[in-house]
Amino acid sequence: MRFRLKGYLELSGSIPEEAIDEVKGFLGEICETLFLRGVPRGREEEGARLVGWRVEGDKFHVEIESGRYVRAHVAFVRLRNALAGFLGSRFGVGVRSSRVFDYVLEFELEREPLEPVSVLFARDVKFDGRKVTVFLEELDDTALERNYSDRIISRIREKVSRQYVSGKGEFTRTVKRNVRGFERYKLSEDPTEVAVKLGWIKEYPAAGIWQIMPPMAALIRAMEGLIVDMVARPLGFQEVMLPRLIPLDVEYRKGHFGIANEIIWACPPISRDPKDFEDLIDYVEITGGPPPAELLKEKVRPPMYGLSYAQCEPFYEMFHKEIVDLDLLEKEPITLFDRNGPTYRWESGGLRGMERLNEFHRVEFVFLSTPDKCVEIRDAILERTEKVVGEILDLDYRVDATTAVYLEHAGKTEEEEGGEGLVKTYDLTVLLPFQTKSRPEAELEVASFHVHTDFYAKRFSFKDKKRRTVFTGCAGLGPSRFAYVFLVRHGFDFEGWPAEVKKYIGEKLPELPRMLTWPKG
Repeated sequence: MRFRLKGYLELSGSIPEEAIDEVKGFLGEICETLFLRGVPRGREEEGARLVGWRVEGDKFHVEIESGRYVRAHVAFVRLRNALAGFLGSRFGVGVRSSRVFDYVLEFELEREPLEPVSVLFARDVKFDGRKVTVFLEELDDTALERNYSDRIISRIREKVSRQYVSGKGEFTRTVKRNVRGFERYKLSEDPTEVAVKLGWIKEYPAAGIWQIMPPMAALIRAMEGLIVDMVARPLGFQEVMLPRLIPLDVEYRKGHFGIANEIIWACPPISRDPKDFEDLIDYVEITGGPPPAELLKEKVRPPMYGLSYAQCEPFYEMFHKEIVDLDLLEKEPITLFDRNGPTYRWESGGLRGMERLNEFHRVEFVFLSTPDKCVEIRDAILERTEKVVGEILDLDYRVDATTAVYLEHAGKTEEEEGGEGLVKTYDLTVLLPFQTKSRPEAELEVASFHVHTDFYAKRFSFKDKKRRTVFTGCAGLGPSRFAYVFLVRHGFDFEGWPAEVKKYIGEKLPELPRMLTWPKG
């Protein structure tokens, strides 16, 4: 790795001409110490060195080169701090700010990129085989203090690494199959059209969102009841009600800006003063229709929240900068579940069935404890979910060990996180006798089960009182999808449904609201 930097310090005044020799002497005394501090013995050539400097008015220009250790931007900050003390005490001249106007980074990748990548804050990124040369834009004090340069290198490595990962299939292996055949299934086609004709669901003028009518709502609630009674309660999980508006800081800590394209963002109004909206109201009242998007954009602030993508975001925020005691949590781990309303994901176009939605229902399990205990809890949730899916609902399914989805969300890759021998994620996928309407797949994932290692403990800055490793985990089970695959297996005839499901509904399904023109079936 090589780094070449040109920058300057903006001073509060000029340095007297007669003081230049004194500055030169000071730099000669301190630079070796400053630029080699932290460099391993025998690797001094990988430290930093001051190539040149000059004073022009109130600007102190420097040029620094370095290798891997004490990278040029780090050396520049060290020099800035040292000069600020020296110039202030000797000549009454302060350092107002610092700026890097020319910075070139050179490093090698583990693998040659399949295609070029770009990155924010870089004027240009050039590739020569595995060698990368990055030409950065100007860096100010904030960029230097927050170490943008190293983060840019990491970001390029991540982007190239992800080129070799084609999604979950890259790391998926099936660990269990439970298959008895589709002969016993009531339906051999997608149930969406039948549900529409019967009035169990009704179209809604928003992509990937259905109006769930009483019979379907009763079935989804029955699936939810099964999950709570057969999985959550026996394992000691307590119910919480987690928020669905996720502030940007929490989205950042969760790593969700890695999937910003899949989140539905919430924009509050510019004010609560009706006068600010008078022209918009005029438009609606006069034209008899909704306002154009351009007019509405003027009336809202930039996004302040994301609608909850995973349900578990507030759980980790609950522990932000807190201290826990693993001695207690090994015996009584924190185990909570949430079913407080829908989850939202922007699945974009191509949503035609009721199996893949922009708004859907999940029961989210979250837990925090020691490493071994978190694995034990995750596996227990999986085992009980298999009993619900395989025995009560009588569905064919498989369990896959697969890519840790929380790493995908944060833009990371499996190799970077290590964890030899630990399966971080299991998916439970129900097999179908047809391809779904939204994707050409004869299957549907209905639940996933995760151990995060200390990934979120680090991102949310919570720790054990003795600095021991804190693990978290989560599991998401989808009552909406459970209901979908249940209909495929058992059909729409309530009389033929399993007693374990009917007990959550009663003697009969609830009736539809009465209309003359609907349902059309």
